[in-house]
Amino acid sequence: MGLLNTFTTFVSGWSAATLTPPPLPKAPNKPVSIPGYRTQAAPQLSAIRRVVRDLANTSRLAARNGRDQFAVTRELAEASPDLSSAVSMLLRTGIPEGYRLVAKDLDGQIDPNGTALAHELLRRLTYLGAADGSFGAQVTLQTLSESLGKELLYYGAAAVEVALDKARIPASLNPISVTKLVAYDEDNSVRWAQKLGSAEVDLDIPTFIYVSVDQLLTDAYSSGFLQASTQPALADAEFTDDMRRVLKRAVHPRLLASIDAELIKKSTPPEILNDPDKFTAYQKAILAEVETMVNAASPEDAFVSFDAVTYSFVDGGHDPSAVMEKIQSVLNGKLAAGAKTLPVVLGHGGSSNSSSTESLLYLKTADMLRRKLNELYSRALTVALRISGVDGYCEFRYDDLDLRPKSELAAFRSMETSNTLQLLSLGFISDEEAAIALTGHLPPPTFKPLSGTGFFSSNAAGSQIANTSGSQGSNTSAMDRTLKTGTPTQPKGPAK
Repeated sequence: MGLLNTFTTFVSGWSAATLTPPPLPKAPNKPVSIPGYRTQAAPQLSAIRRVVRDLANTSRLAARNGRDQFAVTRELAEASPDLSSAVSMLLRTGIPEGYRLVAKDLDGQIDPNGTALAHELLRRLTYLGAADGSFGAQVTLQTLSESLGKELLYYGAAAVEVALDKARIPASLNPISVTKLVAYDEDNSVRWAQKLGSAEVDLDIPTFIYVSVDQLLTDAYSSGFLQASTQPALADAEFTDDMRRVLKRAVHPRLLASIDAELIKKSTPPEILNDPDKFTAYQKAILAEVETMVNAASPEDAFVSFDAVTYSFVDGGHDPSAVMEKIQSVLNGKLAAGAKTLPVVLGHGGSSNSSSTESLLYLKTADMLRRKLNELYSRALTVALRISGVDGYCEFRYDDLDLRPKSELAAFRSMETSNTLQLLSLGFISDEEAAIALTGHLPPPTFKPLSGTGFFSSNAAGSQIANTSGSQGSNTSAMDRTLKTGTPTQPKGPAK
């Protein structure tokens, strides 16, 4: 009976249960992690060695000599045209330009002061640089996302440290290479450390953030997102090398110079002709002279010789192009599957019948980067916000992915705006939520509260959206075809 009364009181009063607020994290007053390019904990005095890949003189098959799977994936992704294109397109597609950042209290309601502080912290972490004017670890959000995106694709995980200054104010987001991380058992979880040579840096701190992609519960470490493409990439490289040699021998026409032995014999001086050794040496000298002339000639050079030498072309005999095309097609399919990308991205073409399905599946794959970066930045900014004394959390969200141009999405954006304004008019969302959904920022100080005032007229807005979509559309636009085949052109009004 007591439990029933408690439940009835909760439902009738709409009051949430009161939990003990979590304690604010106690973080160090300086950066702890070490940059991933270092091989030792202490900074070296000499200049950092530049890593240069001599791809012009190095076979891609040398990548299989890497010390581990991570090294093999990294080398292939940098040297293989197909994997390099797959990685580049996933980064370009999966990292949008726009984002939304909002801070909420532990009840899930928007905290305007926390949101303003979160935006200020993000600008400090990515734009302002070191406080003393020196070159610091701060990078823009786009640059940081590209580096973390490569970590997610190459190694299946990414990590950052929210580095603090001496006053314990968040100063930068320092990315940490997961290839240098080691895990130790601790109680019912793991404790992370960064291993550099013989030294280890303890990362059992609240400012260390780690996320992984599709990690198995039976493994403490992540596996590479692109590691399934290793064998197809190596097979494609080996086949390309073999095909290059076959083309020169069996496909390309070859110039043949024929020497008439009887004419050479008739023109040979008697003192050489009567000596077998001298005659053999004489014939070899003529062959060497003709061979040198033919091999040294350019395509535009003309041959002038006596009638003792005749020239012709020899084709490769059986054309192996059909067999090569089938083998290359199989390798391309396996490589595209292992790289989790579209064949058209790798330059292999694609079927127009399945292009819509392939595009949708590719967007879902690229959306993995966006979602994991959202998770990483949300947790990092939550730590930064709580260190600053705010009892809440942050939600960072990149814009949704879409392959269509902005001009084609104008009518859909108008529909979203209409729905947001209608929810604001009915009081289902607050003014802050509406402002962030529409502009990405909090409402200005001069904004008049509109939540629940019933200011929005759905009929007028619907006609405006319909006119907008009709004026901006074109006869060849997929947007117009979509609107004509079932997409609503105006929001639903109240039932009459």
